[in-house]
Amino acid sequence: MSIKHLAPIFRLSLLSGLLIFLLTGCWDRIEVNDLALVTGAAIDKYGDHEIELSVQIFVPRGSSSGTLESSSTKGGETSNQSSYVRSAHGTNIADALSHLQEKLPRKVFWGHTEVIIFGEAVARSGIRDDLDYFMRAPQPRERAYMYVSKGQGRAILEMSTKLERNTAEVLREISISKITLSVTLSDLAQMLASGSDSAALPYLELLAPLTPNNSDQTDSILNATAVFKSDKMVGTIDDSTTRGVLWLRDEIKQAVITVTPEGVEGTVSANLLRSTTKLEPIIKDGKWLMNVWIQTEDDAVQNTTKLNLVADPKALQTVQNALNDDIENRVRATLDKVQFDLKADIFDFAGEFHREYPKEWKKNQNRWDDIFPTIEVAIHAQAKMLRPGLSSVKAREPIKESAK
Repeated sequence: MSIKHLAPIFRLSLLSGLLIFLLTGCWDRIEVNDLALVTGAAIDKYGDHEIELSVQIFVPRGSSSGTLESSSTKGGETSNQSSYVRSAHGTNIADALSHLQEKLPRKVFWGHTEVIIFGEAVARSGIRDDLDYFMRAPQPRERAYMYVSKGQGRAILEMSTKLERNTAEVLREISISKITLSVTLSDLAQMLASGSDSAALPYLELLAPLTPNNSDQTDSILNATAVFKSDKMVGTIDDSTTRGVLWLRDEIKQAVITVTPEGVEGTVSANLLRSTTKLEPIIKDGKWLMNVWIQTEDDAVQNTTKLNLVADPKALQTVQNALNDDIENRVRATLDKVQFDLKADIFDFAGEFHREYPKEWKKNQNRWDDIFPTIEVAIHAQAKMLRPGLSSVKAREPIKESAK
């Protein structure tokens, strides 16, 4: 082969060799063993002008036999099965994190953070500055679940667990189950940026140990809801009232409703299968009105009355009417507490009026705090019992044979 024919091959080989220098290498890789994987974080008050940042760090099983099977506290470090908690304080989260990093041999990594907990003192003083760090920094996950704790948030992270590896997984499972309010970091930021400027977060409280001599705190957590006006916590509502919040926000996924039908002894329990809530804002003659339409589909799971839900349509309608009344009363009780007492629009009525009446909203958005408590709310619930049960006879009563 002549030199003339080899020239293109030579040029191609030279070009390919030069391209090797442009390929991405592994010079800046970070091994997992070099990272402190944060699964949960808590922000608490520290003195008058500082905050305390606590992080729950995951320890892979097998990396340290002494810290995985026991729970202990020593020198400000809490070991909890496969995790341990470290804390540091500073003027803000970034400053506290820099001090925390000085205590750890590995680089703090936020990419696996499951939950973020605000201590009640921080929540009542305002959380907007703390949210700024989590929304601005690249590592924290916007899907992390948000909570408020009674007392210090660190105490929640230090709680010993039985069913899950650490507290962060316990709280994540609670949020995923949709049994109570479920709010992510992204959801919280959107609430505080909306026209209502109000928010609601799940509220946690450690329960006392079942036995006085047992100092180990188990998974027992009491759920309620913390209500925020602007970025400050203004109060709490109990678990029963929280159910009404879920109805109004169209976020209820699991529920068992037990009712006593009118004029009947005993109760009927229904398991919620599906639910939809629609809000209909109306502005008429200067009045601001809201229609709330709730439709549910349910299964009867227990019947201690003498009503025959299978063969008697009137009996079935009686139970459905009782379910309607229960839902409407629960939602009304929620409105009485949140709309009139706390005056915080955690239902996003503001967003509904903004979308339906943009011109009116533009004129009155600065008066929303005055308008919200005056809105007349009409609640319309319609429950439908899809499956009243396989049997029309109660198991505890024998079937009587007719006399021949």
